[in-house]
Amino acid sequence: MKRRMIPLITALLLLCCLSSAAGETFFFISDTHMKSTGESLSASAAALAAVTAHARGRDTLLLLGDTTDNGLPEEHALTCERAETLAQDTGARVLLIPGNHDYNAHFGPEDYAAQYAVFGLADAFSRDSATASCAVRTPGGAVLLLLDTNLFDARDSGHVLPNGGFTAETLAWAESVLAGLPRSEKTPVIVCGHHPILPRSRDERTPGAAALADLLRRHGVTLYLCGHDHGFATVEEDGLRQITVGQPQAYPGWAGVLTVEDGAMAWRTETIYDTEDPVFRLMRASTETLAASMATGTLAPTIHAGDEEAVAWYVRVFMRHASGEMTPEFCAEMLSDDQPGCRKWREIETRTVVKDWIFSLLEHCPESVKEIEVEGRK
Repeated sequence: MKRRMIPLITALLLLCCLSSAAGETFFFISDTHMKSTGESLSASAAALAAVTAHARGRDTLLLLGDTTDNGLPEEHALTCERAETLAQDTGARVLLIPGNHDYNAHFGPEDYAAQYAVFGLADAFSRDSATASCAVRTPGGAVLLLLDTNLFDARDSGHVLPNGGFTAETLAWAESVLAGLPRSEKTPVIVCGHHPILPRSRDERTPGAAALADLLRRHGVTLYLCGHDHGFATVEEDGLRQITVGQPQAYPGWAGVLTVEDGAMAWRTETIYDTEDPVFRLMRASTETLAASMATGTLAPTIHAGDEEAVAWYVRVFMRHASGEMTPEFCAEMLSDDQPGCRKWREIETRTVVKDWIFSLLEHCPESVKEIEVEGRK
């Protein structure tokens, strides 16, 4: 009897290995900003339904911070309830990390670690004693370094800084985790945090961002995933690629999908709404309204106040950026002197954040975030 069982056990172990080698799929969303009442409750419910439909069959679902809007007890309770529902309805492992909106004077890292333990921290093989950061291994052999990127005002421990940051202690913990991992192409490392750390100029707003980026490069990490900016974007700097994940309840209604197989990683965005869906149409209309409002407000004190061509030019660029369709050809076209809207924006002497941002966007035409092959751990 024992002789017959040995081949069976061997076959089962081999099957498990083959299943693991087939790869893992990670589904990413961020910045749901859930409230327990009001319009945002119905918006997040619609987003939850869309996420659920598209996350089925994925191995892991990650929410990259700012899951709540104000860090209130009722918002955290709702988040936990919906995270449990997502896990049940999708069959995916659900992991969360905190964003700056998830903390307040009455709810900090220790509270977060206790309330969200079942969503990553309880399964961690290493935890940072000072924050809610942890390191988790996946069934397929990948390592997830889930960072709490929040930093509290040293003068007021209850005030979390909006742009985050990293203390020397947390950086030392991350260094120790990465240093302890086996150096293998078959062991991909995916680092996640709420706040962006690239480009290097981010260090001015997010203390310790450059130090973290350098640390990741030293240990061969090639991918950092984050949220916070409410839109999809990517930047690569000195071998480290950062991908920013947007909101599922805002236009264009995307989620991020990362596939890991044989040490290689492939990223793509996935549309979670049908374009004829009333929710999608409402999101698009709201985004157009926001863009027009930004343009109109900026133009108001200038010689081109209320100019329809100038407003339309801005809205067109804004919407193309939101939908990830900024090609070099489009950027060159919109910067051309043949565009009357562009000429009018250039004539505005006042330098504003809105004007600087739109021209910087066009002059440094962003790379498409729709499909990206990411090199494995170096």
